[in-house]
Amino acid sequence: MAQERPVRHMGVGWQIFWFLFHLAVVYAIVNVCTPLLARWTRDTLLPLLQHPSSSGRFEYLYSHLFVFSFIPGFVAGLVNARFRHKAAQFVWLLPAVILAYKFATFPSPSVLQGQLSAAFHQYFGGGFTIPDFRNWHEFLSIAGSNSDMARGRAQTTFTAPLYAGVGYSLAAWTGLRTELNRKIAERVTTWEESRFGPHS
Repeated sequence: MAQERPVRHMGVGWQIFWFLFHLAVVYAIVNVCTPLLARWTRDTLLPLLQHPSSSGRFEYLYSHLFVFSFIPGFVAGLVNARFRHKAAQFVWLLPAVILAYKFATFPSPSVLQGQLSAAFHQYFGGGFTIPDFRNWHEFLSIAGSNSDMARGRAQTTFTAPLYAGVGYSLAAWTGLRTELNRKIAERVTTWEESRFGPHS
């Protein structure tokens, strides 16, 4: 009985380690992949498809924050299926708790607008109007005077990690229960063998 406790403690320690690791991945996705994917989509993919966007860079990013956070989070979560870390299923919890706290402590701007509706607009509302900038002086001017810019930054800081965390956890949960990674690996191997012949 005394020998089981260290093993259980080590298991919990590893679960905490993997939870923090996967949480760091989620925040890295939001801070690196999300803006890069939005920029590539706006500047390269849409013009290639002959549907260029007239939105400014930040307006486009903030207006499509769910897609550009959830999709890379989901894809990264699928990679976890190979490693089968159960802790990855729960990385959405901490961003959800932080966002709930921000909701609960958000100040009501006026008597006419309640706290809940104001907080919802702050952290989930769309309708951004942010002009593009040509130099750093224009950027600093926009960043300092445009309330939509501040709201977009708040959504990137507090809401996007929840989007990415939900995508990551959902993919990890799916991978653990369906052996999705094994099926994808088998299909890739089959495709490679049909294209290049069997591995030697």
